[in-house]
Amino acid sequence: MLLDWKTLPSLTALRAFDVTARHGGFAGAARALNVTQAAVAQQVRGLEAELGVSLAVRAGRTVSLTPAGMRLAAALEQGFTTLAQGVAEARQDGTARPLRIIARPYMVDRMIVPNLAQFWQRCPGVEISLLPLRDFSGVQAGSFDLALPSLAEGQTPDIPGTTSHVFARTEAVAIAATSLVATRGRDLTRLPWLWHEEDMDLKLTLMRRCGLPVDELQQARIGSPSLQAEAVKQGIGVGLFNERIARFDIARGDVVALPLPRAAYLVYYAVSPRGPQHPMMSAFLEWLREIF
Repeated sequence: MLLDWKTLPSLTALRAFDVTARHGGFAGAARALNVTQAAVAQQVRGLEAELGVSLAVRAGRTVSLTPAGMRLAAALEQGFTTLAQGVAEARQDGTARPLRIIARPYMVDRMIVPNLAQFWQRCPGVEISLLPLRDFSGVQAGSFDLALPSLAEGQTPDIPGTTSHVFARTEAVAIAATSLVATRGRDLTRLPWLWHEEDMDLKLTLMRRCGLPVDELQQARIGSPSLQAEAVKQGIGVGLFNERIARFDIARGDVVALPLPRAAYLVYYAVSPRGPQHPMMSAFLEWLREIF
């Protein structure tokens, strides 16, 4: 049978009466609801007027329920308890589902995975599903909970059915192996630059913004972009990296940062489908901002 909501009193009035019955008076109900006693009493009296029956009678500082009030209180207790259980189960279903995250491979491999233990210490038991992806152009809104594309500053993600905001900004840095710099010098226009077959558009945009003569640079082709970090360390060529990721290799002394003609910046977006969000998405983003 379909419920006709138009025949029911307001939930505010029903809640006020339910809490009054549970606490045995308007004072206790007011404290529980964080409102005044007068507000609770007004809701209960309004409910009595709508139903056309007396539900509660003042007895000093307490309230006594009439027979009609006791029947309604028992029904509301059962109904609100069932409602609370249903809400708790729905919330648990949302939390139990893995948090599906799409990010570029280097972010997955160099930032997220090595630090996940910190997130799990803060949020134990949360399942994470990571999908490394270089090209976000064909992504569908229903296939993920959080996407983390990186773009040149001023560009914005274009994933239909989603909302997005910038969660991090970092400078692009040119790095090369100390052995390469020792033998070839520090002039970026005379050094070989790593080139790969796919996912070069963002890098070329940043290189141009940095003031590099892209068409005149010597190319050291490596095939796959996943080989960049190792190719730099082995002295194959210069690479352009997110400063946040490059700083660890620079600190270890494996590579050195070389000055660029101009600064250029990468921005990282948090993209999520419109509508209900995964309950742990905000916690994950807060943690990610801290390690960035």
